Amino acid sequence: MAKPTTLNEAYVKNVKNAPPFGTKDKIGYMLGDLGFNSLQVIVNSYLMLFCVNILGISAVHFASIVFICKALDALNDTFIGQTVDNRPATKYGKMKPYLKWFAIPYMVFTIVLFMDVTAMPYVAKIVWVLVIYFIWGIVGTFINVPYGAMTNIMTTDLVQRTELSNFRSIGSFLGNIVPTTVAPLLLFDANNDPIASRFVVLSVVLGIFCVVCLYAAHALMKERVLVTPDSNISAAGEKVNYWQVLKSFGKNRIMIAVVLAYVATKLFTQPVGTTNQYVFMVYFQDTSKLSLTAIGSIVPMLLGMLLVKPAVKKFGKKNLVTWPALGAALCYGITAVAPVGPMGWIICQLGASCFTAFSGLLLWSMISDAVDYQAYITGVRNDGTVYATITFIVFFAASASTSLIALMLEVLGYDATLGSMGQLAGVAENIKFFGGAWPMIGCIITFICYKLIYNMTDDEMRKVSATVKAMADEKEAKALGQMEQ
Repeated sequence: MAKPTTLNEAYVKNVKNAPPFGTKDKIGYMLGDLGFNSLQVIVNSYLMLFCVNILGISAVHFASIVFICKALDALNDTFIGQTVDNRPATKYGKMKPYLKWFAIPYMVFTIVLFMDVTAMPYVAKIVWVLVIYFIWGIVGTFINVPYGAMTNIMTTDLVQRTELSNFRSIGSFLGNIVPTTVAPLLLFDANNDPIASRFVVLSVVLGIFCVVCLYAAHALMKERVLVTPDSNISAAGEKVNYWQVLKSFGKNRIMIAVVLAYVATKLFTQPVGTTNQYVFMVYFQDTSKLSLTAIGSIVPMLLGMLLVKPAVKKFGKKNLVTWPALGAALCYGITAVAPVGPMGWIICQLGASCFTAFSGLLLWSMISDAVDYQAYITGVRNDGTVYATITFIVFFAASASTSLIALMLEVLGYDATLGSMGQLAGVAENIKFFGGAWPMIGCIITFICYKLIYNMTDDEMRKVSATVKAMADEKEAKALGQMEQ
């Protein structure tokens, strides 16, 4: 049996004296995702373009780099999740100090990832990208895992968690704006081909912005749930390990549904930004309108932000993330098979964004519910390891999507050496069909996950969270009693 770790008295004092949950917490949580996502998006959206079209790495080799890095992340995420759970809290908190510790390294490795190493021998370029991308993933996980777990220790109130999820989604959404609207205007030349030097400039500007946002998030957010030394120790007194957590996921249908839906989003829907690059480069031959595809998602998200609270009260979270997925699938299907022009394509994707707005805004609230249910069925509160497991699964899917897009471009006949206007006959049409059909599949999978796998009503989830809160209160009282002895 592990020997209990003494609680940091300054940590206990700060948690117990934390001000009531309020606007600062929501703004801080929004800023965290705004900064972090700004760099995530430029890497997920433009690294393949940079490596394939500028560094000259073949799409197949790039896909292999991504696969190798994410396979190694299986070990990386295990270590990070357990490190976060097992490391004693500092006076600044259990989770939020990681935001300051890793903000600057995250910026640095993003910038290095976009350095122009065209002059290197081909094999050296592959090794360079593989090593830097792997380190970048490690640093990012040290931010993302504790940041995700913050929801459950900032508040135990489900309404407040929904607000946090809403603000996190706002931050994520805003973090997409510059990389998806301004970046296309900067990164391409008059012939719709990317310019190497501008990738570094973009990563420097957004890197500084990321650091400022993460430091601000650290200052504004407050932890209110005391994470006791035995929070991640089972009733038998044994540390809960990664594989036990992963195995217990099989009993948690809420977790299965939410994670699979999230994976479908990362694997099929999120790459729309990447596939749009090639649709507008090759099929429409007009990258100037790429910005409109991103701007078109702003209105649905803004409306969703205003309507999410009354909509949740009237329809419930589960309904808001289930049925609209079919509407989004229809919109994407139209772009795949109908002879639409650039504006028709943008309008159809605007319609899809309207249908998926609530799903994006409520995602992290759904994940928080799944984490609570995990604690409910296991009797153990080990959020760092749980979030590390979710992060590994989802980020692997996100990176696998990049690999799949790269491989599909090869299958569809795309040849980067021919430029955007010199592709062989039929390639443009293939890319256009793929650009619509791929996200359509993801929306259908999302509907199936929430309709057929997710097996709990909103009322039942509230009862579960109340039980988990009672468990946490009992452990907190026990830990504080030991300190007074």
